[in-house]
Amino acid sequence: MDTNSLIPLLSELAVFTCVVEAGGFSAAAQKLGVAPSSISRSVTRLENALQEKLLERTTRQMRLTASGQQVYLLSSDMMSAAKLAVSAAHSEKEQVSGMLRVAAPKALSRQVLAPVLLDFIEDYPQVSLQLKVADHYIDPIGDEVDVIIQITDKPTEGLVARSLGRCRLVLCASPEYLQQQGTPNHPDDLVGHNCLCLGENPRDRVWDFYQAEQKVSVNVRGSLTVNHSEIRREAVLRGFGISLFPEFAIRPYIESGALTELLSDWHLGGNYQGQILAQYAQSKYIPNQIKALVDYLQQRMH
Repeated sequence: MDTNSLIPLLSELAVFTCVVEAGGFSAAAQKLGVAPSSISRSVTRLENALQEKLLERTTRQMRLTASGQQVYLLSSDMMSAAKLAVSAAHSEKEQVSGMLRVAAPKALSRQVLAPVLLDFIEDYPQVSLQLKVADHYIDPIGDEVDVIIQITDKPTEGLVARSLGRCRLVLCASPEYLQQQGTPNHPDDLVGHNCLCLGENPRDRVWDFYQAEQKVSVNVRGSLTVNHSEIRREAVLRGFGISLFPEFAIRPYIESGALTELLSDWHLGGNYQGQILAQYAQSKYIPNQIKALVDYLQQRMH
């Protein structure tokens, strides 16, 4: 196939790649902002031009044919090369501009990142920022995200990882609650207290504490279970009981004396703690807006 015949198929190959990665015609249409019928016509034109069946389609599912699998692998490489070409162009610009797509967990976004990101787009008005707030894992390639920010000690393999700081879990209660119910001096003392849990899974009712070589696991109970740190924080501020939080969610209240940190000589196990990492795809050409954002976050959050 000569160049003149190939060029019109490049857009069809891009659409076909999107269909495979999105898992269907409707999902691809939503992602690209077009009608599903348009997606179907693009794939049909590609199949006719290649004289090969690429997708086996039924009303319930879609799967690649053997030829489709080969075409997808190569067209996926083509899309990666196209993205690299765009990145190369952007990386040479002195001005920081362009689209920037960021994904981060809900609580971290609301309580830490939001003001920093708003300051960033004020300082860099040529950048268009799209923030995707989600607690589940975000695939930076499949979900088309430039930078993922997460709290973890296990960075996603294959991505550049830059530390924005650390977050630990903090156990706390209000002075009023402690005055009425007493202050726990050992993890085992929590059995007699009203402990407010996340409730995302049964394991959330087991709090693990570590000190040197010692581990203590406590099965706790409480009158409120909610997987929203701000609601639990409000309950603790009102003297309902004891709960644990990511440090960023609670630090100002401890510093002001509104809440009291408990069992600070123990290390708490659990999710929502570890390094705060900004991760992005490895490339020879990193767009200026990505470099500028990560540098900005490091300066503000360290």
